[in-house]
Amino acid sequence: MQQLEALGPLFGIVLILAGVFLMIRGHERLQYIAAAVGAGVGYVGAPLVYELIPDGTIEELYIMIILMLVTAGILLMTVQLTIYLGASMGIYLGFSWGFRWLDARGYEFASNQFFTNVMAVIAFFSVLYIRKKLPIFVSALLGSLALLSGMLVLSGEPLSSLDPGNSSTIVIVLMLSTLSVSVQMRAIKRKWEAELPPEERGLSRKDRRKKMAAEDPRIYRAPSEHDLPDLR
Repeated sequence: MQQLEALGPLFGIVLILAGVFLMIRGHERLQYIAAAVGAGVGYVGAPLVYELIPDGTIEELYIMIILMLVTAGILLMTVQLTIYLGASMGIYLGFSWGFRWLDARGYEFASNQFFTNVMAVIAFFSVLYIRKKLPIFVSALLGSLALLSGMLVLSGEPLSSLDPGNSSTIVIVLMLSTLSVSVQMRAIKRKWEAELPPEERGLSRKDRRKKMAAEDPRIYRAPSEHDLPDLR
């Protein structure tokens, strides 16, 4: 991490630009999300791999770069899997940061095995629930972390100051993520409305359904006793 920080303002600018791009356009460029998730996995795994290599063989910075490139390339080839992995990582980081924030204030919920199992179940179903919005949430979280990290580097602060136990860190990440989700949702809505026929633009979803039902009554009808059971 110190070697990356030694790159100075250039590294901070790269992080900020990447973060802003992910926060605004991440949902449209899934391959960039995949690359970001892969780079994050390689960054986290670099210290573990470095401990397995004899001293003096290769510098940790080179191991980190190689792992980041390899994992980014692998996840680029499996974009959909990357989105699910990114969501799982985001939820894991959210719970992990929450536990560390509570521990810093004297709460010991994380040491309770039952509570930990409950959180694991909640995390699993959270991924299933938000699966349609995964690109937005994943890009918002990764973009927020990259933007905040870049600002720390430019201000001369170490990346280690990005402490989950600090309330201000959590608040800033949540604010940036919320702003990113709002911006991306509006962009998706504008793009969807632009693809509608001119006569349907400006209509609410309810009015649009009424119009479709008036044109073809078979689209929306009441359930019938002759319908086959829905086994989904």
